[in-house]
Amino acid sequence: MNAKRTAAFWAGLALSGAVAAAAPSAPAAKDKSAKEIRSCMSENLIRRAALRDLTLGVYDKEGKIRDLKLKLYWKPSGSGGTRVLLRLVEPVAMAGSSYLLIQEGANEEVYFALPGADRALRITGQNMSEPLWGTDFSYGEIKQVMGLLVAGDTHKLADASTSNRNAYVLETATKVEETGYRKVVSYVDQASCVLLKSDFVASGDKPRKVLEGDASTLLQADKYWTLLGYTMRDLSRGTYTTLTLSDLTVDERLAERLFNPKEFFLPPKK
Repeated sequence: MNAKRTAAFWAGLALSGAVAAAAPSAPAAKDKSAKEIRSCMSENLIRRAALRDLTLGVYDKEGKIRDLKLKLYWKPSGSGGTRVLLRLVEPVAMAGSSYLLIQEGANEEVYFALPGADRALRITGQNMSEPLWGTDFSYGEIKQVMGLLVAGDTHKLADASTSNRNAYVLETATKVEETGYRKVVSYVDQASCVLLKSDFVASGDKPRKVLEGDASTLLQADKYWTLLGYTMRDLSRGTYTTLTLSDLTVDERLAERLFNPKEFFLPPKK
């Protein structure tokens, strides 16, 4: 399937609300290592420049507070690394504020810029766990949705079932000073290698936050699988944020400046 047909396929499914018959139920799943599972998840990232629309719905104990609309751009680097730009579109008063991720192997750089800024700020340490635009997602947590699991020492636990699907279970020990958690437990669909659920554990064994995917929105385009809906719940605060991914556009011509730490926040050149 060429780029244009792939884009059209994704857009048609997302806009119509059609759902693929579901990922194939996995036949007796081959026992995979943690490394193989993470590699399988990364195969669901489009290996060329692409962009998607993303909507965050923020809820408190009383109900919905607001919606935020964003653009999610990504493009592999020349060496095969991951580059992701997350840009706020609405509300208009905050439009243009952006996060940029550059990931090469185990090395990761994250930058943040406000509209009108003359330079971006490098995000490090505890700032990595700060909430994005007042939602229940931090930068590191929203990476999970893309299949980019939090960095740390990962090992495989016993398989389990979630959302009525067989799942591999991965436990990642993380740096509390950077993520706010001592470990993240992730449930990965055995048939599609899509993330179904993550538990974010700060202390003890009970999660502080839980990210759950809506398995009914599981879709396939070409060889790629994705979920179109997730919900992040902050169990300590009683709040939650829904995340909805809409149509995808494959665009090989995405400008390099969108992924340059010195330029990604600047207005388009005329």
